[in-house]
Order: sequence, then C-alpha cells, then structure tokens
Amino acid sequence: MTSTRLRALLGSAASVGAGYLVLGGAGYVFLAVASRVYDDAEYSALASVYLIVNIIGPGLFAAVEQETSRHMATRLARDEDVRPVMRRLGLISGSLFGGVALLTLALSPVLLPDVLNGDVLLLAGLLIASAAYAVVSVTRGNFGGRRAFGRYGTSVGTEGTVRLAAGVVVAALALGGMAVAGGASAYGLAFCLAPLVAVLVTARWFVGDVRASQGTPAPAEPIGPLARSVGLLTVAWGLSLAIANAAPVVVRALLPNDAAGDATAATFASAVVLARIPLFVFQGAQSLVLPSFARAAAKADEDGDPSALRRAVRPALLLVAAVGVLALLVSAVLGHWLGRIAFGPDFTSSNGLVTALMVGTVAGMAVQIVQPALLALGRHRWVAGGWVLGAVVFAAAFALPFTPVTDAVIAQLASGAVTVGVLGVVLFRALRTVPPSPSPGTQPPGTQPPTQEFTDAQPA
Repeated sequence: MTSTRLRALLGSAASVGAGYLVLGGAGYVFLAVASRVYDDAEYSALASVYLIVNIIGPGLFAAVEQETSRHMATRLARDEDVRPVMRRLGLISGSLFGGVALLTLALSPVLLPDVLNGDVLLLAGLLIASAAYAVVSVTRGNFGGRRAFGRYGTSVGTEGTVRLAAGVVVAALALGGMAVAGGASAYGLAFCLAPLVAVLVTARWFVGDVRASQGTPAPAEPIGPLARSVGLLTVAWGLSLAIANAAPVVVRALLPNDAAGDATAATFASAVVLARIPLFVFQGAQSLVLPSFARAAAKADEDGDPSALRRAVRPALLLVAAVGVLALLVSAVLGHWLGRIAFGPDFTSSNGLVTALMVGTVAGMAVQIVQPALLALGRHRWVAGGWVLGAVVFAAAFALPFTPVTDAVIAQLASGAVTVGVLGVVLFRALRTVPPSPSPGTQPPGTQPPTQEFTDAQPA
C-alpha cells in the first residue's frame, strides 16, 4: 500500500515539479541576462523587482493558496459546496492585495528613485504582479484542492515560460547588437506580467470548476478565523523565507569590508545556494501533499481514526528521507568539486561545510511535509510558533563567539532542528488520536475543539 501511494505521489510530483522547474530556472535566466545586458543601475533595479515579486508571490500570497487548497480538499471530501468558502478566501486575497498596493504606493517616494532607478513602469509592474498573485493564489489553490495537478503545473509552468521567453528574446537582441529603447523597463514588466498570463491561460478551467461545483449546502466559515489562519500562515512563510536567505547577508555584514571578507562572503553565499538545490526541487511539495492530507484529516474527523492521515504522511516522509540521504552523500563526497564547477575556481568551501549546510536543507525538506500535515489538522498557531522559535534560535546563534561563517552554519542547523522538532512533536501527538470535528457551523472545517491537546484555541 505504501509503495502504491509513493508511486502516485511521484506521478503527481512530476506535473508540479516540471512547472516549478521551469519557473525556478526562468528566475535564474532573468537575473543572468539582466546582469550581462544592462548597466549596473538597471540591473540593480531589475534584481530588486525580482526579489520584491518573489516576496509578494511565494511569500505573502502562498498563504492564501494553501488555505484555499486545504478548505477545498476538506469540503470536497465531505461532499459540501465549495463556493461559499472560495468567495470568502477570494475576499481575503483581494484585501491582502489592497494592503500590498497601499504599502507599495506609500513607499513609492523611496522605492522609485532609490530602488527602481526612477522607472515608473517597474513600479506599475509590481502593482500588476501583486494583483495577479491575488487571483492566481485562489486559482492554484482550487486546482491543488481538487488534485488537478496537471492544471496546477500548467499555471506554474506558464508563469515560468513567459519569463523564460522574455529572457531569450532580450539575450537574442543583445547578441544581435540591437539596442531597444527602454529595454530594461520592458524586461522587468514582462517578468511582472507572467502571473497574469498564467491566470488568463487557466481561467476557463477555474470558471468551469466553479460552475460545476455541487455538494451539500454548508454554512461558510466566518471570515475572522479564515483571516487569522491566513495571517498565521503568512507569518510562517515570511520567517521561513527570512531564515533561508538571511545567513549570507548577515555574514557579509559581520565580515571585514576588505578583499578577504568579500571573498569569504561570496564563497559562503555560493555554498548556501549549492546546498539548497534539493530544497528547490521540493519547492512545490506543500502544494502537492496538502490536498491529500486535508482529505485524510477530514476522514479522521469523521471516524476519529488518524490512520488515513498517517498513511498519507508516511510515503512523503520516506521520499524526503531517500532524497535527503542521497543529497548528504553527494555533498560529503563531491560538494567542493560541484561548487567549483558551478561557481568557478574561487569557490573554496570544503565538503564538510557544504554537507553541514545540506543537513539544514534536509530539515527544511522535512518541514515541507510536516507543515502541510499540521495545516490539514488546523494547527496553524503551532506552525507559526515553530517558525518563531526557529527564527529566535537563528538570530541567537550569531551571538556565539565563533567566526561569522561558523555562526551562520550553526544558525542554519539549530533553527532547522528546532523548527522541524517542534512541528514534528506536535504532528506525532496529533496523529495518535484525532477526535471527530463538531458539526459544520460551530467550528471551521479542519480545526479541532479548543479542549484538545495541541489544538489552536478559537476565539468565541
């Protein structure tokens, strides 16, 4: 049975993984082309657009996508009408866009001249991308909740394909010696328009799903608990992005501002990128497993037997273990060599350093499975709490009396261990017994009564 589930998981992973492979590769191509075609000021503006868009999309709106997927899967498992909860989550996503747009406009006196090189088109692109992610988070959540992973992969892949095509066109024009007026603006705008194209390509599927939705009428969840769940998940996503990306920045700040410090910081940053490659492969894991976990949790709610959720979690963790062991073996034997191939002869990090960073990556891969299992059970506060503790440990590690690089490695290892440890313990306790949920209308689907151990307390 486990092998059958594992094969099914791998089959679905192929669709989602292909989309994320194109999307991730397109991001690297975007930056690589920009660094070679445009001057330093234009490249800095485009790199800032890349970072801001990724904070907005994979950061803020990822919480909306996961909540949509969870509630869709839960309601479909209960044969309930999904449209009421989808409308509420759409309203939350729209409100989140409103907040992002107001903040972007409020910061425009600083963003425009100091970050975006005075380019108004890039500022407009950020607003367009924010609006597109507000929509695409709901559409992808719908596809994920229905386990329509081909459509989900198409949405992600379309976003990546648009960016990849823009990079190829700009590179071809540059190689042909053709300078395009306002080229940097158009290139950045194409990057920002990519999620909008993904919305348009998949719109007919989404509209068809909504029109075909049937099921037992059920009251919509109050918008307050839904908004709190999205908020807690946004905190978790924000801290996970900070922990994943902050170490090289902190190391650069702590090292001397000289040639040796520059070289050490650059090599460490390259080692971090190299060690995160397996996590990049697992980028879509949460979107892939959350719907199955939510359906299994709904079954556990009905009969009080958590075995269905345990059976869903087990093959995913086995896959993480297999990939993790392979990644550690490769880094221990070939880490330095692979770094020199990828980043050139200036890469001086040892196999031991790369392997130590890889241990933190494996912990992050485990979180990609444990976290959605807890979300399926409605343990959002424990998810956010685990990441808060991990962030505290991460920051505290830099106070240790070692070199900045050693402190950074300890920070990555310790924060990963604390986060996966907290979430793992909560999940283990939750899977021992899952009591039936109360009737609809008294408690949002996917949450547990406040008296249950390790359960988020719901306000009255």
